[in-house]
Amino acid sequence: MYGVLNRRHGRVLAGDMAEGSGATFNVTAVLPVVESFDFAAEIRKQTSGQASPQLVFSHWEVSLF
Repeated sequence: MYGVLNRRHGRVLAGDMAEGSGATFNVTAVLPVVESFDFAAEIRKQTSGQASPQLVFSHWEVSLF
């Protein structure tokens, strides 16, 4: 999962176990909109279907890459 985010110029902001569920790990990251196309399909493929991404617009930011 972290590899997919890195390839797509994403930045991980936080990662922790979800309260009350022993097997759920939540990751909060920011990803450029242009890199979000087909993100869900790739993350599911790379995690054998175990990851469930939720993409939500957060903010505008000037990118230098």
